[in-house]
Amino acid sequence: MIRLIILMLIFSILFIDPYFLQNSLADHLLEKSKDESLSFHKNWRMKVARENFKNEIVRKATSPKVLKDNVKLNSRLREIINNSDLLSVLYFNGKEIEVNEISSKKMKDTDLMYSHSMSKSYIGYLLGHAVCDGYIKSLDDPIDKYLNETKGTVYEGVSLRNMVNMSAGDGSYFDEKGYKSNLNVKAGKVINLKSYAIPLMRRDLTIKELLKKTEKKYQTEQTFEYSNIVPDIVGNALDKTLPDGIGKYMQTKISERAGNTEEMVFLRDKNDWAIFFAFLYSSRMDYLKFGKLVYDDWKSDSCISNYLKEVLIKSVSSKERKFKDYKRYSAFFWTGNESLKFKHLALRGHGGQLMIINLDTGAVLSIHSIRKDYDISKVEKIVLEKLIKFQGPGCASTNF
Repeated sequence: MIRLIILMLIFSILFIDPYFLQNSLADHLLEKSKDESLSFHKNWRMKVARENFKNEIVRKATSPKVLKDNVKLNSRLREIINNSDLLSVLYFNGKEIEVNEISSKKMKDTDLMYSHSMSKSYIGYLLGHAVCDGYIKSLDDPIDKYLNETKGTVYEGVSLRNMVNMSAGDGSYFDEKGYKSNLNVKAGKVINLKSYAIPLMRRDLTIKELLKKTEKKYQTEQTFEYSNIVPDIVGNALDKTLPDGIGKYMQTKISERAGNTEEMVFLRDKNDWAIFFAFLYSSRMDYLKFGKLVYDDWKSDSCISNYLKEVLIKSVSSKERKFKDYKRYSAFFWTGNESLKFKHLALRGHGGQLMIINLDTGAVLSIHSIRKDYDISKVEKIVLEKLIKFQGPGCASTNF
């Protein structure tokens, strides 16, 4: 009974107190106990968030693939997992899975893991396929060519290239240096749009409503400014442009080709607009397969290979972003980590989510956690010391 009362109190905080939600998203419960952080993760991220929004299911592959493995116990990683909220570490060396460590007390191998911002990179990847398939004519097209609702907003006339490079010129409205900044929703009216995620996830405002509160005349210089609404705008432009919508496209271009063994899930708001700035759910093994898929496409002689190479070539400086080790950004992927002595693309997410794709060897490191209460650099070092430091040939430019 006492345990039930405690759980009810936690739920009441999650539903009622915007400050709690705001700071939980910001610092990932670093000031909370391990039990509190685990409860928040299981109840809000993995359950309540999905219950509050429409779920779109992306079916698993008709022919799921099982990656070859040659796993050996890694005692150093096991110690970190046992003493922190690190959930999963997977390392694929280009041929087989070499590291497979999981916090079995906190999750099952088939659980659908919350993506945080790693989901943004899925949109950048799907955009490339949409270009190759002819649904998107050019990355230099303005976003309003594909999403009419952006006309008259701060995004009118902004190219798809600048959108996916987080150079949308929306700094007057969205400054996502931290979720702690300015929850300013009063009586359904945004006074200051400094935070996008909080009013959206609290269902105070929809994506479309937030978008329509911006004006073109306040557009700023189109240089790097990290903004969570941008991948949702691009994702919905794709959703409305693709004949069968973005969910079916994800199944065709990702799930089937990667050989996903589990479903993926993403959310839609009450206007049926897709949410992709975060809140993609996929299994730990299927995240790893996505990294392998990106590499397989990279090395292929194909249109999507050219797109990915152009992503790396035309990355922009990420300036003072808090992920200071990754100094460049392109198509919702991170790159430019000078400590990595190989060509790479990375997916990053708050709370210690990380995927590094070695574009020279096909090695993939995938990490998931509840919160970053551990030294992620130690985890990287333990695994990345295995990565082959081969420098491949340079990339040829394309016409994207």
